[in-house]
Amino acid sequence: MLPPPAPPQRQQPALTAVARCFRSLLDYFIKEVDDPMAEKRADALLIAASVIATMNYQAAISPPGGSYQDTRKINGKTVYAGQSIVAYISPKEYRKFSTYNTISFTFSMTTMFLFLSGLSLKRRIFSLLLMASMFATITATTYSYKLALEATTPAHDELEEGYIFIKHLVEGALNTWFVIAGVTVVVFVGKLVKPPVIAAYRRATLRN
Repeated sequence: MLPPPAPPQRQQPALTAVARCFRSLLDYFIKEVDDPMAEKRADALLIAASVIATMNYQAAISPPGGSYQDTRKINGKTVYAGQSIVAYISPKEYRKFSTYNTISFTFSMTTMFLFLSGLSLKRRIFSLLLMASMFATITATTYSYKLALEATTPAHDELEEGYIFIKHLVEGALNTWFVIAGVTVVVFVGKLVKPPVIAAYRRATLRN
């Protein structure tokens, strides 16, 4: 006589609660909400992203410190018309500036692409993506501003004191921006995530 089949194993309540919580959280972010200010915020963000992208493009073709107007030899090196002066004087700072300027340009173009893709700002997940993209854009723009000042401010002999003052001033402003922006992001994400997480967890717990 064959042995009776083993009873089916029940799913762990904790895993089921986590799965339901995750599903409710996903539905919360995908679902559209009635937000009358969504279109106005969308217009403001699109304008800001367009302006920043224009600034980044202009900074790329007209770098800080200007460009050589003609081809010449300087200290035995040939420099060509249209090339950045700072790239020869402060190559390290210029590379950093170009990197952060490109990051800012990329994220600002990403923001505009998200708008042009037709996604609705009333979806919370779309708002979260836009906030992250604009945060990266503004942060990279702020840091490229710092690098531009450092690259174009003399740092030798009697001008070193002024360079140190400007460097500390810009670093202080940049750190202040990071603190303010970081606190804002944490508060925004916390307010956005807290209600659905609590509600989903309560529903999943009551079902079990």
